[in-house]
Amino acid sequence: MFRRFLAPGLMIFFGISLQAQELSDKQRSLAGRYDQLERVLLRLAESSAHSNPRQATLLKKVLLESKDKLLVQRLETLVSALERRQFSDAVSSQSQIEQDLIILLKMLENVNRDEQREKEKEQIKEFLRDLEEILYSERALRNQTRQQEPQNLPRLEENQRNIRIRTQSLRDRIAEHEGTLPLDGPEQEQNQPQQYQSPTQRSLRNVLERMKQAEQRLKQAEKEEAIEEQEEVMAELQRLKEELEKILRQLREEELLQTLEKLEERFKRMLQQEQTIRSQTEMLFNELTGESAPDQRQTKIRADRLAKEQQSVIEDAEATLLLLREDGTAQAMVESLLQARFDMSEVKSRLEQTTLDTITLRIEEAVIDALREMLESVQSAIKEARERRENQQQQQQQQGESKTGEEPLIQLLAELRMIRSMQRRVNERTGRYDSEIKQALKNPDADLSSFKQAVEELARQQNRISRILHELRIGKTQ
Repeated sequence: MFRRFLAPGLMIFFGISLQAQELSDKQRSLAGRYDQLERVLLRLAESSAHSNPRQATLLKKVLLESKDKLLVQRLETLVSALERRQFSDAVSSQSQIEQDLIILLKMLENVNRDEQREKEKEQIKEFLRDLEEILYSERALRNQTRQQEPQNLPRLEENQRNIRIRTQSLRDRIAEHEGTLPLDGPEQEQNQPQQYQSPTQRSLRNVLERMKQAEQRLKQAEKEEAIEEQEEVMAELQRLKEELEKILRQLREEELLQTLEKLEERFKRMLQQEQTIRSQTEMLFNELTGESAPDQRQTKIRADRLAKEQQSVIEDAEATLLLLREDGTAQAMVESLLQARFDMSEVKSRLEQTTLDTITLRIEEAVIDALREMLESVQSAIKEARERRENQQQQQQQQGESKTGEEPLIQLLAELRMIRSMQRRVNERTGRYDSEIKQALKNPDADLSSFKQAVEELARQQNRISRILHELRIGKTQ
């Protein structure tokens, strides 16, 4: 009886063992493939650094995110958990890793979308440049027509024909890209399904027909009729120009909102991490200033751990700076984050030295205030961007002629608020350095070299604030 019970039990045991081994082997293979994927992404980023710097930057962001999440190390830890048959831990880790991989997949998809959007923008800008040149030429020809005597009009026919040839070339190039650019979608005309044309193509067809009519009018010395045809051409070209400008704005709005959402996610994460560091630092500070003396070794270990967490926030700030600099419009936010990163580095240094005092706590609080303010500015910008998208059609009808200028990432008022906060932090830091230096001077053997880098950085920040204000003032007057 015991043998009959033992035999199935052994079979189940060995079956589970084999399944566990199979799972761990598959997981090890996945870990190896993911490690190889990171290496491929790195090679792609390096190889495209000169030929396609934008793509290289985006790929590096994906790699940095992967490194931040320690995915390779976590996949290897998962293999060990399966080998030890810690299935509940493995399931939990697999679920978390799956969510992180989904995030990275979306980032890689965004790389493709960003590349596609950039190509679309450049192509539409090229069409706009050609269209504006044609419009300029047609306007100049219309003015010539007005100034000429009727008998001299036939000599202008060739000028009109040349403009038409250039317009035909533009129409052909736009037709080649209509399947890949966010231009007007194709609409079939009734009873002519084999010859359907998009609204853009129909508009250009009308322009070309009007130009032909203008040629005939010029040839026949019909001055008023020629001018009428030319003005119709100009009106149609202007409408097409406004349509292309609208598409550019839509692409910019899409890019802007995507960038802002990325920034919101990063600032939320950094703020949460910094608040945790601040809370843990305060706990250590209270223990050190309490009645019972804490274990110095344990305090050092905990402070070092906080320093490593602070380094993680610094790396996240570096990645966020890449994102902001790539946009190039949020100067005040870049400087505010540079200030916060400098403070983060100072906090990290003080934690590594186990300098747990009120100064460390104040610097951490300054970092939290800066991150909170930047997060609020980004969230406000997201709200405004979404409202602009929702009301875009109505705004265009109210404003009339389109504008080609790109919306800045962060609006002027939000930038000015950040500048004011930066100046306040510079003032507070100046006062702190003044007190610390005066205190150090009381000691004849004091080494003031440690203040040199801090004071130089403070001067750099003050100069940068002045420059940003100057550039904003110039931009506003322009």
